[in-house]
Amino acid sequence: MTNDLLDRKLDRAFTHLDADNSGVIDEHDIIALGSRLLSALAEPATSPKATLVMGGLVDFWQELFTELDMDRDGKVTPEEYKEGMTRLYAQGGPAYDRSFRPMVKAILTIVDTDGDGVISPAEFHKAQEAFDTELTPADAEALFQRIDADGDGTLTVDELLGAVREYYTGTDEDAPGNLLFGEL
Repeated sequence: MTNDLLDRKLDRAFTHLDADNSGVIDEHDIIALGSRLLSALAEPATSPKATLVMGGLVDFWQELFTELDMDRDGKVTPEEYKEGMTRLYAQGGPAYDRSFRPMVKAILTIVDTDGDGVISPAEFHKAQEAFDTELTPADAEALFQRIDADGDGTLTVDELLGAVREYYTGTDEDAPGNLLFGEL
């Protein structure tokens, strides 16, 4: 069971994943997402970090795809995506941690351009650009500050995972994670 807020967030996420605007998500869309991320962050496609990111995205997709592609046609429709994401992640349980944590951790290795183990506001905004969000630099900074749970000016894997969890599972209208991909 979803509500209007969660439906809007899942629709937005589907749109970001459907890189070729075909109306379905397949493995090519996931590879395109990884390529956009590498390009936005100026990471060479052959670097060890790039290999880790692409591997994390492919692993995430394979696990997710098995659960979402109900008709086994090799594509995930918006309806399959919404139903499956709700079924798997609405309660934020073990399936969420098993699939999202490794993917987010892999992405953070590439977003962390200076290698200090945390994400700065500038690094966060660059990642937002890769995900083709409509956040202005000021909006990205405001969102960053809301997600920065301990207020230390950086984001850890756990802080970012908290925002991702809110985005994909939360129904609280005021949760910071709702704005992860811009205003709804």
